[in-house]
Amino acid sequence: MDGAGIEQGRRAFFDEGQLPLETVRQPVLRSWLRCTDMGLVQGRRRDGGPLTEGELAILRQRRESLRRLCRPELEMLAGEARDTGSVVILADADGMILDSIGDTGFLSRAAQVALRPGVSWTEASTGTNAIGTAIAERRPIAVHGPEHFFAEHAVLSCAATPILDPRGAIVGALDISGPSAGGHGHALGLIRLAVDQIEHRLFRSGFADCRVLRLHDDAAMLGTAREGILVFREDRLVAANRRGLSLVGRSWEALDETALGEVLDMRGQEMRGRLRLTNGSTLIGGWDSESRGGGVELPVTARPLADDRAEAIDAALAAHGGNVTAAARQLGVHRSTIHRHLARQR
Repeated sequence: MDGAGIEQGRRAFFDEGQLPLETVRQPVLRSWLRCTDMGLVQGRRRDGGPLTEGELAILRQRRESLRRLCRPELEMLAGEARDTGSVVILADADGMILDSIGDTGFLSRAAQVALRPGVSWTEASTGTNAIGTAIAERRPIAVHGPEHFFAEHAVLSCAATPILDPRGAIVGALDISGPSAGGHGHALGLIRLAVDQIEHRLFRSGFADCRVLRLHDDAAMLGTAREGILVFREDRLVAANRRGLSLVGRSWEALDETALGEVLDMRGQEMRGRLRLTNGSTLIGGWDSESRGGGVELPVTARPLADDRAEAIDAALAAHGGNVTAAARQLGVHRSTIHRHLARQR
């Protein structure tokens, strides 16, 4: 959408109460609707202020495993950010900015609109923005200039992708933000590639008592961050990455509910080579090992890197009167994650 179209859409939505379906992208419009449903109003930001230095230090310590996991990509993207006058940002699953590095000049300008560590960029706190909207939508998204809910954020052009653990829970988000006057058309692609690398490393050590299947429709992609990964324990699908689920036509709800034989036609399957799916299509891939021992044990529970997720789920359910959909939206997780949490409590 061009700038004039977005401005026209803003007037229609915020001034006239209309839905500008032709001038505003659907993910952005959905976010605007969510923000208004949460009570956000133009000109009256719901700003609780940044964390103190001490509070931020404690949060960073709690999220150290996430920060350590993402450090290589942050450093890699920092050079690109400096070259384009932008910054790369790591936020946790709650949309709280943990780290930002890049162009020093833009870092100071970004701080003027609270785009800095210790500030929450969830939609509930900061309106439509790449970090909060990527978490809410569970998908990569770019938000440019006046697409932001609050007018003061129109100086920003941002692109973010949520980081998912092997059970489909959001553990954080990676973002590149720069001035809206500049061109950042490549930012979303860079962020998606970086998150692919981050999520791929979560499977590097394997899983105790599990078998790891790596697959793709292109043999050249095997062994790269673009490969699909499915993890089975006792022939039950217990973990995966997004590409793996997509390749076999499944969603995150398939975890714990899908047997190996429902995905692969096991007749005549070889250790390494062609994989025949039950839907009749064929992929390339194979198992890491026939051994079921060793490696890092896959948790039975659907826990992200933060150790307080179960408590957060309980709190969100209580806040929304047990409404799973509303709680999942608040937490930025899939409904299946909450249903599995509830099932374990029964």
